[in-house]
Amino acid sequence: MRVTLIAALLAATSACTTVAASAPPPAANAPTSRTYTDQEEEVLAVVDRMLLAVGNHDTAALEDLLINEGVSWFQTITPDESSEVEPFRNEDLMSPETDADPFIERYWNPTVQIRSGIAHVWAPYELRDNGKQIHCGIDGFDLVYLDGAWRVASIMSTMEPKGCDALTAASPSAMRPRDGWKETPNQ
Repeated sequence: MRVTLIAALLAATSACTTVAASAPPPAANAPTSRTYTDQEEEVLAVVDRMLLAVGNHDTAALEDLLINEGVSWFQTITPDESSEVEPFRNEDLMSPETDADPFIERYWNPTVQIRSGIAHVWAPYELRDNGKQIHCGIDGFDLVYLDGAWRVASIMSTMEPKGCDALTAASPSAMRPRDGWKETPNQ
């Protein structure tokens, strides 16, 4: 999900814990009243910082959060077809375009699973650019606990330009991260 790649995709789509409770996830756009454990909140805070770093084109933050050796996977899905799932090296995320336009990517109703030094976050999301909803989808973040901190090892994401009606959060107040965007203020 290289920052340059994200801009191209925008244009193309104009340590030991227990496993988190495994209740069925809520519908993507259903409000949730779930509370998270301190460790789950710690993992979600890393996902929040990761999305802010990507949307704000903050290379220094990305270097702290992303494992360069990882590979991330992306797929565009439309009602008529799905593209192939494409891999991208995490190290390629570190080279933003000089004139890259900031964007907002927020998620809601995350499912968090943690076991010892590995974690996974799965959540519906929306991507906005210049105040306009561009696409929605599902984000999956794989994290590992290294050198005393959670870091993102890989990202899996669908990009669904026609999927927002089915996936959009019931309320903007349910979305994460709320603050820190360089793009259009949160709605």
